[in-house]
Amino acid sequence: MKKYGIMGGTFNPIHLGHLMISEYIRVDMELDEIIFVPTGNPPHKKTTDASLRYEMVELAVQENEYFSISDIEVKNSDISYTVDTISNLEGKLDGKFYFIIGSDTLFQLKTWKKIDLLFKKVEFICAIRPEYVSTQILALELKYLKQKYDAKIHIIETPLYEISSTDLRNRISKDKSVKYLIPDVVIDFIKEKELYK
Repeated sequence: MKKYGIMGGTFNPIHLGHLMISEYIRVDMELDEIIFVPTGNPPHKKTTDASLRYEMVELAVQENEYFSISDIEVKNSDISYTVDTISNLEGKLDGKFYFIIGSDTLFQLKTWKKIDLLFKKVEFICAIRPEYVSTQILALELKYLKQKYDAKIHIIETPLYEISSTDLRNRISKDKSVKYLIPDVVIDFIKEKELYK
């Protein structure tokens, strides 16, 4: 059975941190493919148009044969909930799904829509940087989620990367270099479309 890692996000813009973490997790968890799922246009949040963010991700992942992209949320005009996205992917792909999150998201999972159903559909992979998370607090949260939902959550310690999409947008708006932070092909696209100015 094929093992799919799902990497959701705004990707505004996608950067090398996203790609590095995805590749690191793919190898460590022996996943067959990582599917990047850019979010649509949230009604309550001003962000770069979904079609442009989708194109940036598409450019960024094209060189890795194990990376792909889905427009499942970009095409959705409503708010996309993870449980619905996974249900849609289940209808298209036969395999096992692993949803990739950061440690900050781990503590929000219990507030997600239909989280009990989502825990039945996917296993979570939580990328952590140990120096940023209290192991005691992490252990308590994992225990709670396991007891309440029978959650399957894999903890992967990932390399340190300090790249923020917000900082990158600010740098671009001030005409500062983002080389080695964003893939060159995405930098070219940002310049061509005059994004973040």
